[in-house]
Amino acid sequence: MSVRVRIAPSPTGDPHVGTAYIALLNYCFAKSQGGSFILRVEDTDQGRCTPESKQAIMDCMRWLGLEYDEGPDIGGEHGPYEQSQRVEAGIYKKYSDQLVEQGDAYPCFCSSEDLTTMREAQRAAGEPIMYDRRCRDLSKEEAQARIDAGDSHVIRMKTPLEGEHSYPDRLRKNPVVKQWVDVDDQVLLKADGWPTYHLAAVVDDHLMGITHVIRAEEWLNSLPKHTWLNKQLGFEVPEYIHVGLLRNADKSKISKRKNPTNVLWYRDQGYLPGALLNFLCLLGHSHPEERDQFDLEEMVRIFDLSRLSVAGPVFDMDKLKFLQGLWFRDLSPEQMCAVIHQSLDYRMDELLPLVAERMITGGDFCNQADIFYADDVRWQMQDVIPKGWDANQTRKALDTTVKSLRKLIKKGKLEWTAADIEKGIKDIAEKNDWKPKQYYMTLRVAATGRKDSPPLFESLEAIGQLKVFKRIEALLPKIR
Repeated sequence: MSVRVRIAPSPTGDPHVGTAYIALLNYCFAKSQGGSFILRVEDTDQGRCTPESKQAIMDCMRWLGLEYDEGPDIGGEHGPYEQSQRVEAGIYKKYSDQLVEQGDAYPCFCSSEDLTTMREAQRAAGEPIMYDRRCRDLSKEEAQARIDAGDSHVIRMKTPLEGEHSYPDRLRKNPVVKQWVDVDDQVLLKADGWPTYHLAAVVDDHLMGITHVIRAEEWLNSLPKHTWLNKQLGFEVPEYIHVGLLRNADKSKISKRKNPTNVLWYRDQGYLPGALLNFLCLLGHSHPEERDQFDLEEMVRIFDLSRLSVAGPVFDMDKLKFLQGLWFRDLSPEQMCAVIHQSLDYRMDELLPLVAERMITGGDFCNQADIFYADDVRWQMQDVIPKGWDANQTRKALDTTVKSLRKLIKKGKLEWTAADIEKGIKDIAEKNDWKPKQYYMTLRVAATGRKDSPPLFESLEAIGQLKVFKRIEALLPKIR
């Protein structure tokens, strides 16, 4: 059997380090077995998917050196490799119809209002939140009559109601077990004819000949649905292997609120792709000789599925910086120069408009742009506390700002863009009756270490959310 694996991200945002981690494991396994590594774009969420995000995914894979054998931009024998194109070809409806015909799926006519009322009642009763299967036993004749009448409906899978699902994941000592009665009757085909992830992934994995699915443990709850769908459709079930999720230091799932998660952020900051891959590999797969530094070729050579960790590996930025230092110092002077120029080029279009008015010579760029690259800044306390404010008021304003912005970000009400930052900060100032002249000055100094810097909100965007918060929080105990 020829090994075939895939990475199947959704183009709904920046390419995530978690996706890069799973891609690396799949790539190494495929190449260690002489198999194929496929990129498939799962763009069924049309409201959130963008062409820019799709391009960023492909740029990310290429920058890392994880060259795929088949994919949207290079084609292959099992295309198309974008699910939106496969929807147009009618691929998923064919299999949805098969399941309905077999009695393994059924039309559901419940409206969004019906489902909301149902969930509220379940929540109030302390019951599991899942579909109550009220449309499950409609006769074929009644269901067809409603369809013919134009009633909006989805197609749901008809999961077993008795027994249990058990699956022997090779990375776990005990089988993964779940009672079937606790498995939801998942929507497979939405009212607009587009598939959900579950149907699309199972069908595409089969048609693309995927033999192994190496993915994060967050998909364990979906494992019964996927194995069942494979079997009911007459497919050979690929081997599912679930690895630990990347974690923050506090063991929470890695998120952009606590770590940079955009792979291309690391590229733009000047990290070397080899160093980032080296770091990601060590998160889930140790070197048999306990070496810290090794390249992609070596990763493929030593790769062993049984050595993968199911414990949530901690994304330790200090460890990444240590490895980056090793890789960078191994470069020749010529290579170092090339990397420096490249890292500047990646951000030049973004940063030059911000600092140009403060430049006299080309060399001024390095000094002016330092605030965007540096991990830390130094403050003069007489600059931090604006005229008319005292230490307590300044400390309260900065602390309130960080907490308020974090809350807005967590609720999805603020993206880290200059426009959103400006609106958020202006709202905070108005709510607390702070004069912009004083408030903006203390924010500027806290975030940049300077009284004189490029435009505030554009600077905060370019510095980045994590660095801004880290700098302000490091300053707070120094304000006395």
